Amino acid sequence: MSTVLFLGPTLSAEEAQAALAAAGAADGVVILPPAAQGDVYRAVRDHRPAVIGLVDGYFHQAPSVWHKEILWAMASGVAVFGAASMGALRAAELHAFGMIGIGAIFDAYRTGRFAPFDDPFENDDEVAVLHGPPETGYLRLSEALVDIRRGLADAQVAGRVDAAARTALLAAAAALPFGDRSLDAMLDAAAPVVSPDVRLALRDWWDGHAVSQKRADALALLAAVAAQANAAGTVSVDVAPPVGFRFQRSGVWEAFVRAEEAGQVESLSADEARVVAALQRDPLGWAAASRIAARAAGVPSDARGAFEAWRASRGLRTGPDLAEWMAGNRLDDAGLTRLFARTVERGGAGATIAPLRDVVDHLRLTDQFAPLHTRALHEEKILAELSHAATPPAAEAVVTLAARYGLMAAGLGAEPLPAVAKRLCYPDTASFVAALWARYCLDEAGAGGAGGATDTGDQR
Repeated sequence: MSTVLFLGPTLSAEEAQAALAAAGAADGVVILPPAAQGDVYRAVRDHRPAVIGLVDGYFHQAPSVWHKEILWAMASGVAVFGAASMGALRAAELHAFGMIGIGAIFDAYRTGRFAPFDDPFENDDEVAVLHGPPETGYLRLSEALVDIRRGLADAQVAGRVDAAARTALLAAAAALPFGDRSLDAMLDAAAPVVSPDVRLALRDWWDGHAVSQKRADALALLAAVAAQANAAGTVSVDVAPPVGFRFQRSGVWEAFVRAEEAGQVESLSADEARVVAALQRDPLGWAAASRIAARAAGVPSDARGAFEAWRASRGLRTGPDLAEWMAGNRLDDAGLTRLFARTVERGGAGATIAPLRDVVDHLRLTDQFAPLHTRALHEEKILAELSHAATPPAAEAVVTLAARYGLMAAGLGAEPLPAVAKRLCYPDTASFVAALWARYCLDEAGAGGAGGATDTGDQR
């Protein structure tokens, strides 16, 4: 049985190989770096594994591993385990769909609490760490907040801190940027509220006794994977549990697959892909946005100039105004910088249909991204409850739907579906059919409002 593992700062490849060898399950294991968007898809395509173990993944430096590619892997018959870091987060989010979560961190994300602490356990920075590049073996340069939680909880059991000091120390650590978290930084930050004697006692205890919860959970995942491998090697079993969903091959997914096969990933985040899918369910709106994004021109000659001109045009005069806009558009500082660097790189190149990335940029710059994201979340929930939404009807019925929504060219009669899809800027006919059927299902369920039958004034 072949297995693919995504590891990095939580557990080294050497430690993983030794643990698997000790369990008699080291054969057929491929160890890959922390997963970014597209890596799970490529792992299934290139290695044909029966099992994937996701431990480490990128949070900020690159687009994170996409929920959709994990769902596709599971729908393809792969058992996907998650633990410790990005794996625990994705497993908690996809547990109901069949992803197998392992360990205390997965349990904490799923329940929203890491005992004995009472504050919500829900943010991705609980497991995020700063680490070095691959040539350093992903050397960990900061401490994960969840590991600090585990250390403080154990220190209380050992009598080094009481509940009040434990809570104050955690609050001090949580207030630090994830890349600055360490024992010393936490103790310094807590100095105003925790006595020197308590801080000294904790420091003396920590190095010899503190346990990394992330490492423990990663080893637990390896044990589960080894047990699965050994069972598959001796007994005829289905490795992957049956999935309780039908995988929907949306237009965004098909574009992602085509880009992957061409070696040119669109690199949309999960939120960006969600917004594109929602807009594609409004064919006229999608066509207009795609064309407008493709012919955007007249940007200043430098990224700073582009940013200042845009900021003035949107009335974002103060720092809090800009921060609120960034939050609504799911952008951090690095993402904002890249956005305006791309406006300069494009410079109005004159294409007729924009790449997905350009459409997303256009939606953000024109304040359409945030409301579309809200709508997308609402529509996704409804579509997930409609069993028939995943299966578009025959082509004849889709032509009838296209006519119903006013999508056939005036005076030209019933165009072939491929021609309609191309005119409306969809990457292919399948993307158009899937989007149109989803729109119809939403309307029938009383969740319309995308404006699919409204003339946008840009249907050349």
